[in-house]
Amino acid sequence: MNYFSRCCKSSRLLEPKFMVVCSMLFFVVGCQNSTVKYNMNEQQKIYINETTKNYGGLIEIYKQRLKREDTEETRHKLARAYYLSNDFNAVKRVLEPIIKNTKNDGILILYGHVESRLGHNDTALEYLNRAIEIDSKNGEAYNVKGIVLLKKRQYDAARFAFHEARENFYDENKVTNNLAMLSILNKEYSEAYKQLNILYTKGYRDQTILHNLLFTLVKLDKLQLAKSFCIAHKLSNEPDILIQELRRIEPIDAIKFNEVKPSQSDNQKQYTIEKAAEQLASNTKADITIKDKNATKPIKTAKSVTPTKSVTQTKSSINAKLSNMSKLDEKDSSTTTNLVTNVPSVSAKQTKQTTQTKQTKQTTSAQSTILAVRSGEHAKFSRITFETENKLSKKNYSVEKISPTEFKLSFYDVSLPAEGINSIIKRISGSDRDFATITGTLTAEKTLILQIKTKQKSTVKDFYVGSNPKGKAHCFAFDFYLEKK
Repeated sequence: MNYFSRCCKSSRLLEPKFMVVCSMLFFVVGCQNSTVKYNMNEQQKIYINETTKNYGGLIEIYKQRLKREDTEETRHKLARAYYLSNDFNAVKRVLEPIIKNTKNDGILILYGHVESRLGHNDTALEYLNRAIEIDSKNGEAYNVKGIVLLKKRQYDAARFAFHEARENFYDENKVTNNLAMLSILNKEYSEAYKQLNILYTKGYRDQTILHNLLFTLVKLDKLQLAKSFCIAHKLSNEPDILIQELRRIEPIDAIKFNEVKPSQSDNQKQYTIEKAAEQLASNTKADITIKDKNATKPIKTAKSVTPTKSVTQTKSSINAKLSNMSKLDEKDSSTTTNLVTNVPSVSAKQTKQTTQTKQTKQTTSAQSTILAVRSGEHAKFSRITFETENKLSKKNYSVEKISPTEFKLSFYDVSLPAEGINSIIKRISGSDRDFATITGTLTAEKTLILQIKTKQKSTVKDFYVGSNPKGKAHCFAFDFYLEKK
């Protein structure tokens, strides 16, 4: 008689040990089936909530999962669901226990984005730079960083970030729209039009792109085309009133840009941070009163004339006009190259900065005059020293760590030595123990950008050294140390 037959005798089956073993087997198998079924049900619920954009449902699912097992992945998903529902404080609350030590660049991007949405742009840049240190090829991190820099009015740095996003294969259309927005902020409406028209001719009809294109047409004084465009895309029931308002408004109050939400399955939605244009495009009453800036009494705007063409005919006409409008009048391009000035402030701090800027307007260029640049090698670091006519402050420059071996130094509103930028690059390149390559540009906004690549992973420390021996210049140092292994 084999072992199985002996075990299966009726008397054997009634033994306590045998009954306990069988019960445990049935319990384990039952638990496994229950867990598999539970997980399948949860995944189905997640799929349905994502498809229907029911973010409240997603939040509840991930909260229950977090109670069962507190993992970084679950916190990330819960925070992302809160973000999609625009509950930014909840995002911070969920991520704060892990944000200090996380190595997940996606979490850092999300946290930086939330800090920016809450108005903490400097803090946002810290987390975005950490994300870039982890993955220097993360195009989304560069794109979000560009948007944050735009909010800080650091337009050259923002342009560099957007180009980095493009180089790292981030969504070309979103980057193009953000670069167009940057051109609008610089009042370079001709360039902005060219960039937006690329997207328009591709067939993109996103509300962000449409509003920015309308604003650009108005600022280029293409009012008839702007009106037809507004009617065809149903941006307002009163196009004449909207156009008159857009003629008066500053770019910072009207433009819209793509501020990316974190990825969610196959779906990545867009939203805007500026609501002024959306409010202007809403259904306006015909008898609305608009107060002219130069008038003491309100003036009443006439009702818009009902178009005689059908919407279909208007659309086809607009497409033809936009595609053929490759060259703009000389007067259009000549009047749109000035920088944005007197932009409305968005906080008390910025208001104070604006007042200070006005008070020091006459001496700004003197404060940032670079007299000389030197570099040298010390035992533990390589130093780059800038001599300036007046003492630099934190507002006059910035240091960005692009990757463990790549750094960008930016000096705003500067005057260079007579020898020019090539002399600066040559002097820094002379110290080649730690530096691999140095490149530099001087933008139209007089921002000096130096991109420095080190031979090994490094850190940089910046500080004021003091006045030179003759006492006629101030010295500021940037020391590059090798990271300790």
